[in-house]
Amino acid sequence: MSISSISNKFFAYTLSGLGNNTDSIIPLMTKDAVSNFAIVDTYRKNGTAHDVREKAIEEFGTGAVWALGIPALKKIFDKTIYPLFGLNPKLDSRILNNDNILNTVKNSLNSDVTGNLSSQKEIINSLGDKGKFLNKFTLPFSNKQLYKGVFVAKFAASTILAAVALNALIKYKQATTEKNIEKDYYKNNASRILLNGSIKKHNPYSKNKDKNKNISFTSSKLSAFMFNPIKNTAILDGVIAGTRLKDGRKGERKEIALKEIFQIFFIYGIAKPVQHLFENIGNKLNVPIDTDARVIFSKELKENLDNAKNSISSLKNSKNLTKDILSLDPKSSIASLLEQEGLIAFVKDKAKKPVAIDNFKFIDEEKAKKSLDALGKLSDNISNIKKIKGYKTLAVLGNVAFAVWAMGVLQPKLNILMRKKLNNGDNSNPAIKEKEEKMKKNNELYYLNPLKTHQS
Repeated sequence: MSISSISNKFFAYTLSGLGNNTDSIIPLMTKDAVSNFAIVDTYRKNGTAHDVREKAIEEFGTGAVWALGIPALKKIFDKTIYPLFGLNPKLDSRILNNDNILNTVKNSLNSDVTGNLSSQKEIINSLGDKGKFLNKFTLPFSNKQLYKGVFVAKFAASTILAAVALNALIKYKQATTEKNIEKDYYKNNASRILLNGSIKKHNPYSKNKDKNKNISFTSSKLSAFMFNPIKNTAILDGVIAGTRLKDGRKGERKEIALKEIFQIFFIYGIAKPVQHLFENIGNKLNVPIDTDARVIFSKELKENLDNAKNSISSLKNSKNLTKDILSLDPKSSIASLLEQEGLIAFVKDKAKKPVAIDNFKFIDEEKAKKSLDALGKLSDNISNIKKIKGYKTLAVLGNVAFAVWAMGVLQPKLNILMRKKLNNGDNSNPAIKEKEEKMKKNNELYYLNPLKTHQS
């Protein structure tokens, strides 16, 4: 494989991930990561040193847990709990929730004579039985019920643990900021104040620290969230927003609210509408981009579309789409196109060649119908493939860039502008300023006045 071929494939996969605003967290992660750098840089230029420190911890710390926490915890669950119970984590629980789909998958596996799906056949045919774990503890469940229960537990555990970690991180950020304010305050004012023993008594960094004098900062269905990574991650955003508003210091809750509104709107609310806007414009201009970037940038695109024309037409009229897709030849052009669309997965041999269609992957029939329509439009406009590639790139990157600019540049600038308007042009954090005033008052610090001292 040539370097150009590898780079083209890498670009296609990257664009595919960034353009999937339906069930991938890659666009979310990218927007959040890039906008975090922009937020910190904006506060560095227009805010204060405390803002920069606080935003760096808050944005990058919470961003890492927010984006990677749930996937990492789910992966740990797959590697530990599932094997412990003798289960296969690749079996999509949505198949088990619909008897018609389950029977279709069972019939498909039982009709396989190649032996490539023998392990999947064994698992599906034993769903009504009890595995070793259930028999060992004489539990009144079937393997099917155990699969469902473990999946729900995985969703709950990964979401709750990630939420707890985020909550702890936000509180840590608040505590760290408080300590930094106190350190900086005493460092900057020690040489300008009369002690009267007050610093020694009240300075939290003196050996005779009085702990009692510390000043604290005051603080559609469930299944859709289970099976959709974006909606699952949205739960964490709700936790983040709620915790930040609850623990937010007096004077900064308006800034927190504005930031969270921007975050939720530009990551969740506007991504799909913007994508659909680009797609609708493309359809009117005969440059359809509804298909995945891996399809559009595939070297075999024209050949695959030509070979798959009859199959596309047949599947669009199918009365049992799941059954007909599972019965496809894994080496066929239509199977290749559907795999690039993310609708199916392959079971591969040691040479990484597809030998069967994975029956454990749930086939979203509604999404499949839309993809088949999109493949038909792409086939009709294949002569415009260069324009289609360029427009697809513009649409995906433009969608991401717009959100990054709004969250990383516009939002912090609006917050700083609001801060100045509410504080007579002062761009310092009002909560931090109030904290310093309280420290000054509570420690009974009196600034020297050279003129009055001389006159007395």
